[in-house]
Amino acid sequence: MPPFHEIKKMPAMKVLALRGDFSLWNMDTAFSRLYDKAMERKLMFRQPAIGIRHDGVRVPDPFHADYEIMFPLTADPGLPVPGICVQELPEQEVASFVHRGPYHWISCTYEKVLDWLRENRYEVAGNPREVFFVAPEPHSGGTQDDMLTEIQIPIRLRSAGQDPGLRAGEQVRKAA
Repeated sequence: MPPFHEIKKMPAMKVLALRGDFSLWNMDTAFSRLYDKAMERKLMFRQPAIGIRHDGVRVPDPFHADYEIMFPLTADPGLPVPGICVQELPEQEVASFVHRGPYHWISCTYEKVLDWLRENRYEVAGNPREVFFVAPEPHSGGTQDDMLTEIQIPIRLRSAGQDPGLRAGEQVRKAA
């Protein structure tokens, strides 16, 4: 099944965020730290959790990523939260792609995302978001094969005269 799902407008939202250099193997720890901070302050948030890749749209490096993990808040906390950031994500038009299966295979889906962007005359208009709809549930017998992640790429149509090929330095690129 092709990963492209739809083009849609994502509303602005206030989020609780933690940014750092994460790998596939320490992402759970980072989400736990963010969750603990939210619980300390009795902040209410809604699912699903979100991640933003600040490295641009490319095949992800499993060992190092400038990554920001987030929980959408149900209300403004009113006061600063030490050790984490409260910020507003802007409204964006995105191309939505679905990744099913283990997170360490998400690079295969990003390869298809890059192909789709080239073939459909879109260019990237911001950092990609990853929305974590289904995570493995170890207590219920769930596995990583059950995972469901939506990749949201902020987009705009490429101008008619623009070269459809990718050039070095563009935001849409494959990892070396």
